[in-house]
Amino acid sequence: MATYSPRFYVLPRVPALPQPEALPRLVTLGNPRLAQPSAPVDPARIPEQAFQQQLATPHWVMMQQRSMGIAAPQVGWFDRHFVMILPKEQRQGGNGDEAEVVHWINPEIVSHSEEQAWCWEGCLSVPGFRGWVRRPWAIGVRVLDAQGSLQEKEYGGWEARSFLHEFDHLEGLLFPYRVANPRHVVRDEELEQRGTWPKNWPAPGAARQPFGVPLREGGR
Repeated sequence: MATYSPRFYVLPRVPALPQPEALPRLVTLGNPRLAQPSAPVDPARIPEQAFQQQLATPHWVMMQQRSMGIAAPQVGWFDRHFVMILPKEQRQGGNGDEAEVVHWINPEIVSHSEEQAWCWEGCLSVPGFRGWVRRPWAIGVRVLDAQGSLQEKEYGGWEARSFLHEFDHLEGLLFPYRVANPRHVVRDEELEQRGTWPKNWPAPGAARQPFGVPLREGGR
């Protein structure tokens, strides 16, 4: 998810990145394969060396692009897997300023809140544009981690949105497909000028909402 973080994270160290030319090109909007659901991963493959090595590719591309998440289809790997950055407090009781990269395989959404929230989203596969997108405020999920262990998690706010954004890629969905109105997709250059927009353009709250901070319905 190429969008703005609600706070500064000290990102984890990663092995030396390959040269940019060694990394796969991003698959972008308009590619028909990106608009199709990805295949489930056979859990028996996860411990295999080849699969573990393959996990490094989306991780590397995410770090190179300075993104907060990336799904395997975006790098031409059409299996149900994505990578996202989470604050350590979500997993290990950290202080919230540090972060770690997590790999989620065969993710499932098992519950979601009735409460919704809006936020500006961007995507490496939709370069140059942002969208004002409505999603559930909180979710419950079931996933396999990089070791193949079953995990059940609950996320709210930004972390829920990041998970849902990456999950959409595995369903063949991009954020422009989620907007309620075509006017809710804008160029990056125009979004940088949002301080000059009318108060309720292109939707109530959108012009003044900080990047990376979901706006809960009802203004809470």
